[in-house]
Amino acid sequence: MPAKHLEVVTAIRARIEGKRGKCDFPTVEDGVIGMAFIETAVKSAKSKAKWTKFVAN
Repeated sequence: MPAKHLEVVTAIRARIEGKRGKCDFPTVEDGVIGMAFIETAVKSAKSKAKWTKFVAN
């Protein structure tokens, strides 16, 4: 099993046991920010403007 999968399993087990384990993997929020960045990059590539504002909400 790849290392990142083990970290997820460890985090899930800690949560089940009522503990807060140290997690070193992307969150859902990280994924949303990444998708917003890609969407902005695509808009920028299609635009004639020099700058495209990036807003990560």
